[in-house]
Amino acid sequence: MIRLNIIVEGQTEETFVRDLLAPHLGEHQVFTVARCVETGRRKQRIYRGGLLSYAKARQDIQRWLSQDPQALVSTMFDYYALPDDFPQPAVPRGGTPILEWVARLEAALAADIGGGSRFVPYIQAHEFEALLFSDVEATSQVLGANPAQLQQLQKIRGAFETPEHINDSPETAPSKRLIQLFPAYDKTFFGPAAVSRIGLTAVRRECPHFASWMTRLERLSAQPADGEATGG
Repeated sequence: MIRLNIIVEGQTEETFVRDLLAPHLGEHQVFTVARCVETGRRKQRIYRGGLLSYAKARQDIQRWLSQDPQALVSTMFDYYALPDDFPQPAVPRGGTPILEWVARLEAALAADIGGGSRFVPYIQAHEFEALLFSDVEATSQVLGANPAQLQQLQKIRGAFETPEHINDSPETAPSKRLIQLFPAYDKTFFGPAAVSRIGLTAVRRECPHFASWMTRLERLSAQPADGEATGG
């Protein structure tokens, strides 16, 4: 069995990995655990959650690669509001489509971290809440939407090619749209619950970048990293 450690941006993603992704990957012989990215240390206490500084995230990723040399490491960071010091491709984005650009950012991250095939970077376009638009009817049930709110969710989803394309300004990121419709929206509680109601099959059908990450993780057990990341 392959062991996979995932460094995630916050508690929402940690819950998602623990409750949905890990059981699924276990069926593919990939044993998965997640922890929130480290943000600081003070008086022997470790603080986690929130991608505030790439430099600190870099230390955390490389530390886990070093501390657990028999495991692979992946990430689950939001593209929305990446820190300014995050690794960038050599050529500016310009008109590059979002999913292609996110893939380039992942490549830049991999080049900066190193770790060879043991490191599998992933950046969610544009943020975790995009996954909730994979099936707005299911999401509306979890959020207790009325008919007008459901109609608005359907309108938002219908305006974009995929859920991963939803975000045409900082004020209209997927999470901001949900908060506008549901002021009581709590990411940590409702996010994983909605994705659980939707199901991974529907999410990967609607979200191609997420689907490619899932496929890559499922295949880890068939392709051990450098012959090292096995067993545990």
